[in-house]
Amino acid sequence: MDRSPERTETALPVPRSVDLAIRAAWGLIGVLGLTVMLMAVFYDDLVGAWASHHVGAREAFDQGGRAELERAGFAPPSFLPVGVTMLVVGAMIVWVLAVFLRLGYRWGQLGLCALVLGGAYASIALGFVLAPPPVFVVAAVLSLVVAGVAVLCLWHPDTRAHVRGPWVGGPGADDESAVAGKPTDGPATHSA
Repeated sequence: MDRSPERTETALPVPRSVDLAIRAAWGLIGVLGLTVMLMAVFYDDLVGAWASHHVGAREAFDQGGRAELERAGFAPPSFLPVGVTMLVVGAMIVWVLAVFLRLGYRWGQLGLCALVLGGAYASIALGFVLAPPPVFVVAAVLSLVVAGVAVLCLWHPDTRAHVRGPWVGGPGADDESAVAGKPTDGPATHSA
């Protein structure tokens, strides 16, 4: 294989829909980061919302806040460490999947779609079902809007044309014969 300086490989042109899908996925991570900051600022409100769903905890929280809640034997969940962990892991996953989506791999598209849909599910569950403080409902609505944009861009016709598997000549295709379904020059098999 000739690797002379004159011969350079060019990257696939990235459609605008792919770029927007990746930006929207990063936007979702940004909303998650905002939510984590809100968790730190409104921690007492979150604990109060948690306490309202547990028998006896609401009364203890109303009498003396978190200190009274702990004296009554209730241990509220630690929201902040979980949120920070989700933020870091989510950012790493988006970073990896975005690289592969940009290169045209289908599983980059499918992985980002799964991540975005998981984020939408979490936004609905945590933002509406569990009745958090109002500022978290606003963050959940913002998250759903960004997730909707991401899903639309991930399934846009230009994105679908960009992500092709080796079966149609995309990344990983060896040669023309693999695309056409013709047998390659591999070892012959004989039946007896």
